[in-house]
Amino acid sequence: MQRTRIVVITKLVLLPGMDGTGELFEAFLSNIDEDYIVIPLPQTGSQDHVSLAKVIKEQLPTQDYILLAESFAGGIIAELLKQNNPYLKGVIFIASFLSSPNQFLLSIAKRLPIKALASAPLSTIFYKFLLLGHGASKELLSKFVTVTKSIPDFVLKSRLDVMSKQRLPATTFDMPAIYLQALSDRLISSQQGREFSKVFTNIKYIEIEGPHFILQAQPKESARLITAAITLILKDTHLKENRY
Repeated sequence: MQRTRIVVITKLVLLPGMDGTGELFEAFLSNIDEDYIVIPLPQTGSQDHVSLAKVIKEQLPTQDYILLAESFAGGIIAELLKQNNPYLKGVIFIASFLSSPNQFLLSIAKRLPIKALASAPLSTIFYKFLLLGHGASKELLSKFVTVTKSIPDFVLKSRLDVMSKQRLPATTFDMPAIYLQALSDRLISSQQGREFSKVFTNIKYIEIEGPHFILQAQPKESARLITAAITLILKDTHLKENRY
């Protein structure tokens, strides 16, 4: 049976979440048949959003593009938008946050040997409950564990520390934005998702049933909705440009 492919009509630049590798985008990207690039987060140096934004800025395309930020990467977008980005047409947030998410879980995670626990017998139950959903396949769980174990300990701890200190930006932006909200996200509350409207004055919300790692849990449906989001952004951009 031939797989239905979804066509995206502009370059899509993806910034991965806390893992930072981009390897967990694989299933999602297999449903997109257009030009895209994934910019992994560096595994050396400072991991705060300002420092990461400086590194990413140097890798952005010199043609029109839309940024897609997963989870942790949402804070990087806010820093990138403070700089001059002439080719950036809009942003898409995936189960992301601008202020610190679940403080209780973060305080526990910062004290645990994350990589050692990745292979613990009960770790899959935790991953399914909090991140990947009860329907997560063995292949997805295996991939998640492999990627987690590949990340240096200090990087994971540093990003957790950044998340625990994160506060809602005081700056506002009128850049066209879409927020893909996972309705069964146990890490990011719906209220936190709606906080984006305080910072992004031109934002629309698209809801999808699924867990925090929604691109991994629902790759085909996510690709369909991201395609719709890109269409909305480009339409918004076109209307805005025609006003002037």
